[in-house]
Formats: sequence, C-alpha cells, structure tokens
Amino acid sequence: MVETVKQVYVVDDDEIFHFILKKMLEQNGENLEVTSFLCAEDALEELQHPKGHPLPSLIILDMNMQRMNGWDFIEAYRGIKCHLSQQIPIIMCSSSIDMRDIQKVKRTPELKAYITKPLDSEKMQQIKDYL
Repeated sequence: MVETVKQVYVVDDDEIFHFILKKMLEQNGENLEVTSFLCAEDALEELQHPKGHPLPSLIILDMNMQRMNGWDFIEAYRGIKCHLSQQIPIIMCSSSIDMRDIQKVKRTPELKAYITKPLDSEKMQQIKDYL
C-alpha cells in the first residue's frame, strides 16, 4: 500500500521557526512534506496556482508578519477557498497571549486552533491532531 504524503504549509516570516517546526514534525514519523513560506502572499499564490502539487492538509499561520499578516491572509483566503477542491484547516501560531487575539481566533471559522510559541510536545500533538 502506498502511503500518501500529507502536505503542510508553514506561513511565517521567522526562518528559525520553520526549521524547528519541520524538525518536530519529522520526529512524528508521518509521511509529511513541509512547504515553507516566509510571506503570506507566496502561500496564497501557491494555493491559487498549485503547479501540480496537492493542496495542503494543514496550514500553520503566523499572526504577525511583515506586509501581509495572518489576519490579512485569512481575509484573502476567504476569497479563494470556494475555488479550492478541499477545505484546509488553518492553525494560527503566534507568541501573542493577548486575550483579544485569542477571542478573535475563536470567532474566525477558518481557524481551527490557536497555538502559542514556543512549541513543545503538547502543542505539537495539537498540530498533529489536525493532520
């Protein structure tokens, strides 16, 4: 039996976060391919024009980025999600512990969870539960 590779998009302007998250996901032993985007615009472009790649099973999205932040990404995603062949769960990942941010995530149907940085094994399990 051929196991399908699950695609995970990581949208975050912090290269170190990409490295750490990729290493932690690889420890899981699942058949994952992690695609890193340092800006939200590139991730949106890839979603709209996937160039033969499967759509991701999960998007891990930073809240605070240059140019287009996580909330801007969600707004743009709303405009394209009806054209995608599947709905993609999105996890917001940020160092913010501001209750207003947490409440906004709860009111945003596209967001399945809010995970604070830094990541640990418990938070990684939350992420893996969406794969």
